[in-house]
Amino acid sequence: MKGSRSRWIAFGSSLLLLAAIIFILKREQGLATLVDIWQRTDRSAFSLGVAIMLGLHIVAAWRIKIIMNAEEAKAGLLSLFRIQLISQFVAHGAPISALADLARAAMLKLRFDLAVGQSVRIVFYERICGALGTVICGIFALIVQLFAPVSHSLLVAQTLLWTAGLFGMGVLIAISRLHIRTGIELLDRVARAVLGIGHLLVRPRIAFSLTLVSVLQVLGLSFLFIVLAAGMHISASLLQIILFMPLIFFVSSLPIFYLGWGAREAVVIATIGQSGGISTAEAVAISVAYGVIVFVSSLPGAAFWLMRPSMRKAVQVEVSAN
Repeated sequence: MKGSRSRWIAFGSSLLLLAAIIFILKREQGLATLVDIWQRTDRSAFSLGVAIMLGLHIVAAWRIKIIMNAEEAKAGLLSLFRIQLISQFVAHGAPISALADLARAAMLKLRFDLAVGQSVRIVFYERICGALGTVICGIFALIVQLFAPVSHSLLVAQTLLWTAGLFGMGVLIAISRLHIRTGIELLDRVARAVLGIGHLLVRPRIAFSLTLVSVLQVLGLSFLFIVLAAGMHISASLLQIILFMPLIFFVSSLPIFYLGWGAREAVVIATIGQSGGISTAEAVAISVAYGVIVFVSSLPGAAFWLMRPSMRKAVQVEVSAN
């Protein structure tokens, strides 16, 4: 019962934040504006947004490929792209992101004949490396923000966040040379997994490739937001969108929210909505449209999922077992 309740924490937290945002919009009489913005949205901009998101899924699959190569596990980018689409679709039906991650680990295991521990470790590495790459992007964006009209509170919040991330990265690198053995199998596995991240970060070629993936993701998401703003005829600051995208992406990726819903809208309001010269309703409109695009871009994953009933059943067995 307790485990069942914990699975719905992310879903509940997203609903709570969305309810608060809807309340604010209603109080400011922004709901009508929100509907009007969606009605005037250019369909070609939405279609282009879906295409950009599919490209970003390829970039995410490339990160998995980099990590798998480092783990001496060979995999084709196209196969990883299909798995990325399927896991993204599964994530929409999972109340917590960990379930989608388990499904992705199970698919990697079955598709490439990996050990359970290795497939879970690869997905874990992908999560952490993605977050650390966003931290690096955030630090560079913060430096530029020092010379832009950004509120002091936002600068302080980002400084604390990125400093904590940089400190965590430093710790992972510092402990990468240690050999930790407790005699307890589970703790030893966790220790090896954590130390393994540091091993990736101290390899220049791999670290550069992973950082490049994060830069491409942040720039691609910025372009997507810019396309949506233009398609909705919203005069958002292009520079502000780019500078705040690392923060938006980082918060949206936190596993305590359901696919970033609620938290993403809140941070877009606090950043682009405050510094980009657009209203709360316009900021929410862009963020919600992005969430819809994420869902639409995952629909090919549903087709792959339904076309492989044997794989689907095997994945369900693996997830249940783990």
